[in-house]
Amino acid sequence: MAETTTNNNKNFRLPVDSTVAVNVLSNSSEAYITVEPPKNGGAEITEAAIMDVLDKNNVKYGLDMDMIKNIANDKRYSSKLLVAKWTPPVHGVDGTITYKFDREVKNAPVEDEHGFVDYKNLGLIRTVHAGDVIAEITMPTDGEPGMDVRGKTLRQVVGKKAKYTVGTNTSVTEDGTQIISNVDGNINYRGGAFHVDQVVTVAGDVDASVGNITFVGDVIVKGEVMEGFKISSNANIIIAGNANGATLEADGDIVIKKGCINSHVVAHGSVTANFCEYSDIKCDGDLNSTNFVVCDVYCGGTITTKGNNGGLRGGKYTCLNSVNLSNIGTKNYTPTMLTVGDNALLSEEKEAVMKQIEKVKENLEKTLLVIEFLHNKKKELSPKPLPPDKEEMLGTSRRQKILCNVEISNLNKRIDEINIALANRQYLSVSCKGYIYPGVRIIINDAVFKAEDEYVRTKVVLAEDGEIVAVPL
Repeated sequence: MAETTTNNNKNFRLPVDSTVAVNVLSNSSEAYITVEPPKNGGAEITEAAIMDVLDKNNVKYGLDMDMIKNIANDKRYSSKLLVAKWTPPVHGVDGTITYKFDREVKNAPVEDEHGFVDYKNLGLIRTVHAGDVIAEITMPTDGEPGMDVRGKTLRQVVGKKAKYTVGTNTSVTEDGTQIISNVDGNINYRGGAFHVDQVVTVAGDVDASVGNITFVGDVIVKGEVMEGFKISSNANIIIAGNANGATLEADGDIVIKKGCINSHVVAHGSVTANFCEYSDIKCDGDLNSTNFVVCDVYCGGTITTKGNNGGLRGGKYTCLNSVNLSNIGTKNYTPTMLTVGDNALLSEEKEAVMKQIEKVKENLEKTLLVIEFLHNKKKELSPKPLPPDKEEMLGTSRRQKILCNVEISNLNKRIDEINIALANRQYLSVSCKGYIYPGVRIIINDAVFKAEDEYVRTKVVLAEDGEIVAVPL
């Protein structure tokens, strides 16, 4: 009830100024005010009065000055109005890791980019190269602190780093955003991490359960490589059992601890096998085995056979160096041809080039006959022209004549180059500590030795006059 006083027997009401009540939420996130109107001609609310009350109630941050001015100017009484609001803390975000590879290898045929499915490629080998990204890592964020309406700093929760383990031959980049491979190899997941192995080991056979293998590193097979399956390696291949009807290709060495049977083998290094039968073998290095039976071989190094009973028993063999063998040929006179040295290969090439020249000359003669016929026909019809199809044929034949002459000239140049190379004779030899049987043909340079009889402990060499001869060891 307003205060009253008696003056000249009349009631007099005292003026009451407007008042401000402050309400702050329990977590100090928001502050509200309620302004009561003045009474009896009391003072109206002002911005300064509101700010004074807020200051006395320790409300000092996040003030909505526009709202406060609006309340004072518009005389907004008897309403609960928001005049201050906190800035909540922004909590940090945890780091994450996203792997580019499945943890489990799917045993299923692989489809190439053309949509063809290779049922012998089961995708068990996943090749990565040095620098390839294995996982993408997002770094955690720190977040931002907040502040309540009373000016108290509110700490944020800082994000946590992603949890991961770095495997063998992998590393984290300097900026911490990726896990990459340090080497070329096969990627596998084990023990909570991805590892890159530079050696692939097959515990059993390479068969339909494993499929073909293509790998940048060493491949070790503890069993056998079965018919129709292929191993390709940018390094070395080691097989504990047989390679039977298989294809093996390596940039390094190939070792077959048992037999190489009816297989195709290519190595830029050396090849070693216990025995070789009916196989096609090419290597830039040495070739070592106990026995070769009807094989087709090219060896950039030296061919060596082990034991007294081993040797070259039928087939065709080319070796760029001198050779030391146990036996050459068989008692049944199985045809066996051994070519030794670069010059022997050049002699074969010379023979092939000369045959090619004869073919081109035959084509040239036919072309000249066509030209002569059409030329005479043109004279007969003169002044009328040849029919369009015959005129086109004449032009084509004349161009063919030019091409034939150019090809013959290039082939003759190659013959000259080969003859210059053959002038430097290679005095290589074939040593045989056992038997050289009839049916054996040995070529050194352009000289040919044909065994008509059995030779024992013999060396086949070039004499000073360039003739090929057999002399005792």
